[in-house]
Amino acid sequence: MKISPLLFLAVTVILLGAGSCRKNNDGPTVAPITVVVKTSYDSSGGAYPFPLNGITVTLKNTITGAQLTQVTDNTGLGLFSNISAGVYDAQAFISIKKAQYQTITGLLLDADSVTLNASLSGLTLNSTTNNTLSLALQLGKIGDWVIKQIYYAGSNTSNGALYRDQFIEIYNNSNKVLYADSMYITQLYGNNTSLSATDLSKGYFVSDASDALYKQFDWSKSLGMTMGDPAWKNYVYAKTIFRVPGNGTQYPIQPGKSFIIAATAQNHQAPYVGSDGKAVSVKDPSLTIDLSHADFEVYLGGTISNPLPSDVDNLNVPNLIVNESANNRDLILDNTGRDAIAIFKTAESIPVYGDVTTPAGYKKYPDPSITAITSTTAVYYQVPNSAIIDAVQIQNPSATTRVPRKLANALDAGATNVPDGQYTSESSIRKTARAISGRIILMDTNNSTNDFDYLPLAAPGGFAK
Repeated sequence: MKISPLLFLAVTVILLGAGSCRKNNDGPTVAPITVVVKTSYDSSGGAYPFPLNGITVTLKNTITGAQLTQVTDNTGLGLFSNISAGVYDAQAFISIKKAQYQTITGLLLDADSVTLNASLSGLTLNSTTNNTLSLALQLGKIGDWVIKQIYYAGSNTSNGALYRDQFIEIYNNSNKVLYADSMYITQLYGNNTSLSATDLSKGYFVSDASDALYKQFDWSKSLGMTMGDPAWKNYVYAKTIFRVPGNGTQYPIQPGKSFIIAATAQNHQAPYVGSDGKAVSVKDPSLTIDLSHADFEVYLGGTISNPLPSDVDNLNVPNLIVNESANNRDLILDNTGRDAIAIFKTAESIPVYGDVTTPAGYKKYPDPSITAITSTTAVYYQVPNSAIIDAVQIQNPSATTRVPRKLANALDAGATNVPDGQYTSESSIRKTARAISGRIILMDTNNSTNDFDYLPLAAPGGFAK
């Protein structure tokens, strides 16, 4: 068909106009911003003159995943120029070698180095916000034990084992024999929902925390609590507590070795008979794992009245002592990523489940939203941060669905997750730092964002690739 010159011109003008409108409809151009990060050192553990220069500072856009890195100058400043507005996580860390650390502090150090960390999460940065950030680095817990692998995601709900195959792996990261006897493993309690301004106005959430994602309960407001801010600054609160049995030297763990705590110590790739006499099986064994040779398991039969039928006691695997199960019907890790896991040891008494005669060294408190205690009110053991050997914060891989952190920076300055989320068979696993004479030393900078990777299929006893 022949098109007239006038019609062609009219169509051209319309198309050019439409293109122009599309360009204008993109909205106003968002001006880039400058972010200044001021680093310092937390002095609560001692005012030591650690170096201000050479601190690595990162800003990560939680939506795009883009990450920017700077190194501080002699005054501790890191400058980020011409960056996009958005929601960011900020982190700072520095590793200090043993000789330098001992010279600065006068303290002896068993490790080759220490890492000091600071972090802020969920920061909205744009042209109208205060874009000068202050990060006070803290020296994290230095321990010989580390949480090596957390298989919290579980496997496919219809073809896999759901959450029956979950486990936690704990590793001897030292060069000496350690004993697992009497180690406590706990899931920490806290607010597990995103908070609105209305929620924060209720008065029982921490209001002065600088971390936007540390809006946890202000435990100083709990009924019966007699301390102030130390209630939330110096303690965590446990919803489950399980203890490794033993007489003190019954369960030696060699250097570079680990032990596995299974929710249910069965071969989940093959059918087994549940406590109700029915078969427990999976459609696709490749999605799950064999935990029949785990070192310990959590078995609630005989402890509670209604354990899951799939929670079968493997008589060849020792059971953990149940101190608190939080009304769970098995060891069930939050497969969306809202847990924080900690290990600790204490000389104080924590009664076994149901024992009301043994006085507890650790006290229990309701969450601060509770206004009256009844016979059904849940209360949580108060565990001092000083007793914790290692702790790991887990978060959902989607930044928009994360919940307030349960751990202060001194316990874990970051968080880990598996990238594809729940029921994917993926596990969070600690990275390898180096090997000495065949012994693998795992990364432990007290920042799970840096320290952890993931496995596409959980592997008890395995290592990150």
